[in-house]
Amino acid sequence: MDHSGMITMSMRELDRLKVIQAVIEERLKPWRAAERLGLSRRQVNRLVHRYQASGPAGLVSARRGQPSSSTHTYHLREKSPFCADA
Repeated sequence: MDHSGMITMSMRELDRLKVIQAVIEERLKPWRAAERLGLSRRQVNRLVHRYQASGPAGLVSARRGQPSSSTHTYHLREKSPFCADA
């Protein structure tokens, strides 16, 4: 996300946004939304609350732009005989 008010969303997040908006507008039942998104009904309720609190930005992954949790620091890669970078 940048500071100009624009939000970058993946196609999956965009579909999620449309489904959550339909739930809020009562055009879609939460259990149907859960089936469509492959989530539990409880998770759909959480997404509805996040959308109501933060708008579309609440549905974007909070991990975007963060390094992977499985990456190693440069120091560890340097010592590893298995790493191609070392």
